[in-house]
Amino acid sequence: MSTEDTTAARRTGIDWRRAEFILTLLAFLGFVTLGIKITTVYSGLPAHPLFVHVPVILIPAAVVAALVLMARPEWLGRYGIALSLVSIIAMSSIFLTMQAGDALNGVLHLHGEAATLISEHSQAAHILAIVFTLFTAVLILAFAAYRISGGMPTGLAIVDGLLGSRSTFNALRVLLVILAIAAGFFTFRTGDLGAKAVWAGKLHAAQSGSTKPAGP
Repeated sequence: MSTEDTTAARRTGIDWRRAEFILTLLAFLGFVTLGIKITTVYSGLPAHPLFVHVPVILIPAAVVAALVLMARPEWLGRYGIALSLVSIIAMSSIFLTMQAGDALNGVLHLHGEAATLISEHSQAAHILAIVFTLFTAVLILAFAAYRISGGMPTGLAIVDGLLGSRSTFNALRVLLVILAIAAGFFTFRTGDLGAKAVWAGKLHAAQSGSTKPAGP
């Protein structure tokens, strides 16, 4: 068998070590954090205020990077794996932060405006989780489509068939831009509502303290 025949034979096999398959597996493993509830950290401090820093930093970074790569798709082959990993970590951090937030809300027993804002904050966080999960999935698909349509098939017929055309890649680019904008918006809205809820809670506590009768 000639060298060309050997190379062709290898190309017909499925390389399960391809980045596309590994990233997909890692994305599924990221859902494990849905079942992990960490309510407190060192010395009993609430986990939510600490965990929230991770998605607040990683989501905007992933959104901006995705917009840049969709504008310059030739960079996707070089930076697509790193961006996908950041997105998977950010997605998992959203799940952990939400679980910690639910636990903290159950302890605080807020009322009035603060409770309403926390409820809206929680709803926005759930929407953000859905949007960013879709963002992560489409990002991995766009990365795969870029490589497959560029002449690097995986060997898995159904994947190569679905993602092998340039038009599919371009459609995924548009969808990713839409999801990136939506993820950025809901990140801001979730954080804004959370900050307002904290401020409302502090005001309520201050007002309650000032209305207590003075001691003898």
